[in-house]
Amino acid sequence: MMENFAPEFKTPEQYIIDITYKIWEERGIGRIRDWYTAECPVRTAHGESNSVEAVVQGTLETLHEFPDRHLLPEDIIIGTTAEGFLSSHRVRSTATHSGDGFFGSATNRPLMMLTVADCLCENNQVVEEWLVRDQAGMAIQLGLDPKAVGRGLAEKNPAAYQIGNEAMRERWSDPNGITRIGDEKTASHILKTYDAIWNDKKLNIVDENYDRAIRLEGPSGFLDYGRFRTGGLFDSILASIPDGDFDPHYIIVQEEDEKAPRVSLRWSYCGTHQGRGRYGNPTGAPLSLLGISHFELRKGKIVNEWMLLDETAIYAQIAANTSK
Repeated sequence: MMENFAPEFKTPEQYIIDITYKIWEERGIGRIRDWYTAECPVRTAHGESNSVEAVVQGTLETLHEFPDRHLLPEDIIIGTTAEGFLSSHRVRSTATHSGDGFFGSATNRPLMMLTVADCLCENNQVVEEWLVRDQAGMAIQLGLDPKAVGRGLAEKNPAAYQIGNEAMRERWSDPNGITRIGDEKTASHILKTYDAIWNDKKLNIVDENYDRAIRLEGPSGFLDYGRFRTGGLFDSILASIPDGDFDPHYIIVQEEDEKAPRVSLRWSYCGTHQGRGRYGNPTGAPLSLLGISHFELRKGKIVNEWMLLDETAIYAQIAANTSK
């Protein structure tokens, strides 16, 4: 039994899976008030809410737009804390876009969405959450242009995307500094790899620290294999934002018998849209990438990576900071 949690929950993994199922699959939307604190901050690249009622409203709106959504727990990486635990929940969802909402008028198209939700849980409740959903990948499946979706977001609420890099980075960070949970050697290995790629632009580290058969899922539905194409994704982003600074905000390493070591990393990369790359011709806009990555390792090499970014928010930042 977990201390200070309801007796029905035997493990952190069960807690996350069960409350997700009861809220979404069983439509127990009101139970969010039981399992989230009244002022729980929920942070995304689009903004931050600080009310459980906002979580209830957002859930109702999502279910209206995707009423047949099924949330399939792909992995949950857990790190224990003094008061509870941190969870990083990777969810693969199937749904049909049969209601009007975030993506406009219903298209009745089926899609798959990939989400990572990081939660700090204490005393049987979620007290903080950081959420990344690949909404650009969803837009593509619905026949929409992610750039146009981003422009629409900027037109509706430009102030949300004009707050600047420091405020965006602060939203994703912990005032007490980076949280490190689990095996220190593995954590340092992942942090040094990302630091070399993002800060030093040393893409040769991909050949050194990634398995030759690396499988990488990235933003906008990206899925590819091998070191060359993995490096190509990083290069395309770095070309757009060559002056960016990478900051890690927490890292969890979980090792279990008969499983590959798994790592969750919440991070930000903030700079200026000053190069020709993934995000088109340079505009000079400040850009903040707020990401969560999951990794699986084999014999010290990264063999699977899920790099979650919401690129609709990036396109919204470009539009909001360059509109006349």
